[in-house]
Amino acid sequence: MKIVIGPNLEKRNAFETAVSVCERLARHPDVRICMEPALRDAFGHLGYIEFLTKPALYREADFVVAIGGDGTILRAASDIFCTSPAKLVGINTGRLGFLAAFEADELELLEQLFTGDYAISQRMVLRMAVGDADTEKTSYAVNDIYASRLGGRICDFSVFVDEALIGTFRADGIIFSTPTGSSAYALSAGGPVMEPDLSLIEMNLICPHSLFARPMLFSPKRKIRVKYSVPGESGLIVHVDGSEEVTLADGQSFVVTAAEERVPFVNCKGSAFYDALNGKLMRPIKSIGE
Repeated sequence: MKIVIGPNLEKRNAFETAVSVCERLARHPDVRICMEPALRDAFGHLGYIEFLTKPALYREADFVVAIGGDGTILRAASDIFCTSPAKLVGINTGRLGFLAAFEADELELLEQLFTGDYAISQRMVLRMAVGDADTEKTSYAVNDIYASRLGGRICDFSVFVDEALIGTFRADGIIFSTPTGSSAYALSAGGPVMEPDLSLIEMNLICPHSLFARPMLFSPKRKIRVKYSVPGESGLIVHVDGSEEVTLADGQSFVVTAAEERVPFVNCKGSAFYDALNGKLMRPIKSIGE
């Protein structure tokens, strides 16, 4: 069994958690524990870890264990999407960790990877495309795609679904999220929380200049196009999972569809989504450092 370990060493307790994970996995003689070369200085002393460059790191991997917060887990999901058969295991050492399979104090659950006593949650992914057939740039989001202008300036845009106009809006921006991402930016913008196994595209306006704007849900079969319309002004910046950015000028569009492929998330607890909903979103978030 090949297991890739990906800790975010900027997160509190991530290093200690990663060492404990490696020690637990190393008790199984048939396990190959792999990391990227950048982690050699931190973990080379363990002796049994293989340091592999991409794409060899993820090739034929059975599991990828991401240790950190939701951003760490999203980056791991991006690494394995369409490139690896690996299943994603998130271990939270961050604040919310809504995407995690379990917390850093529940490492005994790693044994379930060997017994098969876990479920797989196939998470929907959004595809964002900009440009025509010859110049098209595509990106993929497990959480969300959102567009806004610098400085929070208001912008105008039209939204088409299968080329039928559904509305022209004035707002600070627009969010498209997967069910997985419904508990992230979309929730802060007033959207509903959705079970992550659903297949829906959620659209939310950011601070709309309207009395009647509401979130909308679309079938994953739909093609949604957003056309930006602010002549002579600064461009619309499109963010994909909070990292990749594309800037659109007046009259340009971006298109959102559901990707055919999904990302397999490991669920070792069965009730992980509801535990996170109750334990992390139904109470105040602790201050940093607590």
